[in-house]
Amino acid sequence: MFQGKPALPSGQDTSVSAAMYTAVLFAFIVGTRLPLAPRHLYYFDSANFALALEKFDPALHQPQPPGYPLFVALTRLIHFFVPRPEQVFLIAGLMAAFAATALILVLAKEMFGRTAGILAATLLASNPAFWFGGITNEIRVFLALSSTAVALLAWRAYSRPEQPLWLYGAFAALGVGAGFRPVQGGFLLLFVLWVWWRTGHSVRRLLIALAAMALTVAPWLAATIIAVGGVDRFVFVLWQYAQQQFSPTSAAFGAARPAAFHMFEQAVVWNFLGAVAWFWALPLVDRQRGDWRKIAFLAVLFFPPFLFSAFIHIGDPDQALGTIPVLSVAGGAVLARWAGRWSGKRVLLVATGVVAVHALVFFYPPGRIARASSFRAAADVNRLTSGALDAIGALQKMGPLTIVHSGSSVASRQIAYYFPEDYVVVLPENPGEHPQIYYQHAPLSVPAGTEEPLRPGSRAVVCLMPWNVREVPGFQKEGSVFYRKVSDTPIRVGEYSFSAGSR
Repeated sequence: MFQGKPALPSGQDTSVSAAMYTAVLFAFIVGTRLPLAPRHLYYFDSANFALALEKFDPALHQPQPPGYPLFVALTRLIHFFVPRPEQVFLIAGLMAAFAATALILVLAKEMFGRTAGILAATLLASNPAFWFGGITNEIRVFLALSSTAVALLAWRAYSRPEQPLWLYGAFAALGVGAGFRPVQGGFLLLFVLWVWWRTGHSVRRLLIALAAMALTVAPWLAATIIAVGGVDRFVFVLWQYAQQQFSPTSAAFGAARPAAFHMFEQAVVWNFLGAVAWFWALPLVDRQRGDWRKIAFLAVLFFPPFLFSAFIHIGDPDQALGTIPVLSVAGGAVLARWAGRWSGKRVLLVATGVVAVHALVFFYPPGRIARASSFRAAADVNRLTSGALDAIGALQKMGPLTIVHSGSSVASRQIAYYFPEDYVVVLPENPGEHPQIYYQHAPLSVPAGTEEPLRPGSRAVVCLMPWNVREVPGFQKEGSVFYRKVSDTPIRVGEYSFSAGSR
């Protein structure tokens, strides 16, 4: 497949040194993330991780299960020097994005030559989902970092079977990567086991490799189990969360066929959207007998997590970042074979074209599913969240508030995080159920009844409604929210009644 024009020999000068190009990529990543990052924590997950900076407990969704313990540890370290959680996560995302891009440059260079390395790094750094994750939900960027790091070590083990230290390193790196995104550990384990089998399947080497992995897994796994409250509690929390996440869209968990097919479409679009920058070159590459060992290596790394996202769960575009680096390596190889022995300046011209195509897709997405991985999606959430937070902040001048969340697109977790001293009452989707009330970052236990409590001393009830609601009977509007001053008369929001006397 990749047997067209010969690529530049890895030792040949392309007039662009690896160090120089790495610096350019770093500047590109910083310059395209910092200006576009939202003002506030982006969504539910971001607020969960912000809460975990103070207390790590996945059972309380601080953060959400399975806990991502090494990401929490890293962000706590950054938080020691940087006070604002928004900046903490952005810095962590920049670190991961730069590391993943640098590693994929090395990986693709070792597999297909220097030109392929440069182009693969460009494909990853500017990929729409990679870009999107870097400004919204930075934990997902570590999917790309962990898969690329393990792939690089595994490739060296695969291509140098006489040096078992690379295999041991791949297993150890797997354990570290799983500490950032535990679900990815299962896919990477299948991958490194395949590499072990293809390099001689020595039982002695496998035992040493598994021991190396256990040494990197044990600390974070033990810390997570202790934080949750024991093994039984940990397993229960994981299963409950998996059911909650998978059942709406996975046929394997009982989802309806249209929902399952829609998730399949999302997996395909979010994985292959960035490939529009290089798919066009496939017919131009000579289809001679290629190096099937390389193709098999990339296929085993790609297909298990891709099939999981297509048939079990993918909820956001940046959840595809575990597989997008594989496509970036393949794309770098295709473009390098097409470019042949071009000079460094012409290779940079191809790289510039890749960035231009990805930027066009990121800012002007082609279709509804692609829009979810675009700047427009991030900007919409930022606009809605900032508008609500600014309006509530202005109303706080009146005094304490009771904030009612009734189907708003703004995440209730964000509201509870930024206004911990007010009650945040989340009305349920199903009528008749009891609302959830949050105060000081924790659920508030109140007796079920016909009337819901107001925060003691509340001067107003603030209501967050869906964006298309133009008015709420009895409420005034402040920015994007509605409010009503507290009086002796109960305040109704839909079928729920709020009264100072019920607290």
